Parts: sequence; structure tokens; C-alpha cells
Amino acid sequence: MRAILCCVVILFFFSCQSIEKPTKPKVMLEEDLMVDILTDIAFIKAAKMSSRKVFDEKGINPENYILRKYGIDSIVFAENNAWYSGQLEEYAKMFTKVKANIEQSKIKYEKLKKEEDSIKKIQDSIKKIKDTLSDKEKLLELEELEGSKSEIENEMELEIERAKSKRFRNPSGKE
Repeated sequence: MRAILCCVVILFFFSCQSIEKPTKPKVMLEEDLMVDILTDIAFIKAAKMSSRKVFDEKGINPENYILRKYGIDSIVFAENNAWYSGQLEEYAKMFTKVKANIEQSKIKYEKLKKEEDSIKKIQDSIKKIKDTLSDKEKLLELEELEGSKSEIENEMELEIERAKSKRFRNPSGKE
């Protein structure tokens, strides 16, 4: 019983230790800017997960790109991220905004994808129509050639008939 009591007291002692919240950073980033940065980080992480090989082959460090884009260094971002994460309610609101930004982008890109698909369908239809027109033109040319062949064949048959008639004519000129 005494051992259990000691364990409970020790657990109570460790569970009651104070957790120091991070101090406010010297360079404070506005909440909207942090939301934009966190949104970009989410996109970059998704891209990196799907195309890790490309990032590795080209030596691309997307985190550095984001920091350069917003003109901050990694220490400023880390301090601000730590400070905002200590403000749980604000941090949760920020991530709600990040999620909303991602959803808006998703809708926007799906709309663009549909437009691209419809443009591709139209281009494919135009190509099919051009191919069909080309095929029809070829058929017309063939029909013209066949028509020409028929005329030539008719003329040849007439010539053959004339030649036969000349050959088989009796000397008096009558058949």
C-alpha cells in the first residue's frame, strides 16, 4: 500500500510540473502571414510526398523557397510557430483558415482541370472532324479518279469495238 502511495505522489509531482510557454518573438509575424506560410508549407509537403524523387534529383529545398518567398529566416519562423502553438485557440483558428485556403485552392484547381478537360475534348473533336474531312476529301478524289477510270474504260471499250468491227468487216465493207 505504501508503494502505491509513493507511486501516486511521484506521478502527481511530475504531472504538476510547470510547462513554460514560449516567449513572444522579437520579430512577430502577423496571423494572416503565418496562415499563408502554413498553407504554402502544406502544399509543399503534399508535392514533396508525391514527387520526392524530383525534389531529390534537382536538389530542391522547398522549405527554403517558402522562407525566401516571405522574406523571413528559419529562426523567425520557428520562434513564431512555437509562440503561436502555445496559443492553442489562436493556433486552432489559424489551422482552420489554412484548411479553408486548401479547400478553396482545391475547388479552383478542380475547376481549372474541368476547363482543361473540356478544351482537350474540343481539340480532340476538332481533330476528328479534320480527319473526317480529310477522309471525305480523299474519297471524293478517289470517286473522281474512278469516274475518270470509267470514262477511260468506256473509251477503251469503244476503241476495242471499233477495232473488232474493222477486223471482222468483209471486204465489201459490210458485216
